[in-house]
Amino acid sequence: MATLIHRILVPTDFSEHSQRATEYALSLAERMGASLDVLHVWEPPAHMEPETLILVPGDLGTQLEVAGLAQAGRLLHAWAGRFQSSPVPMRVHLERGPAADTIVRFAEGGYDLVVMGTHGRTGLARLFMGSVAQKVAARASCPVLTVHGTQAPEAARPVG
Repeated sequence: MATLIHRILVPTDFSEHSQRATEYALSLAERMGASLDVLHVWEPPAHMEPETLILVPGDLGTQLEVAGLAQAGRLLHAWAGRFQSSPVPMRVHLERGPAADTIVRFAEGGYDLVVMGTHGRTGLARLFMGSVAQKVAARASCPVLTVHGTQAPEAARPVG
């Protein structure tokens, strides 16, 4: 028996990998009559407190968290604007916290599928940097589809 997909969650970090995942999710959503929710998770830099002030000449200072969330919100709305021509109903969400944990928690809100880009890191880079997509896939209660951001050069060349 086929599972119906009504709501798709697409976490984005605004990368090429996320763009490809978003395009793929939009294609799926259009064919299935599903809606799409785009989520960006802003995570404060690990070495700075959210209360740290950002000082600009002539300004009294803005807290890092306030400035970071405001910038992330602007980027998120600009990102979603790229896909306005799609007939798929789309909403955007901005959350704060550790990326993988926040995506998994957010996905518990009734999503049927998570579609996310993966950078495809291997070896030491993957070991030290970890993989948000891998963590989400391992812990999410709904299926997670990962999409690579680029095609291999061989796959991109015409045959013949």
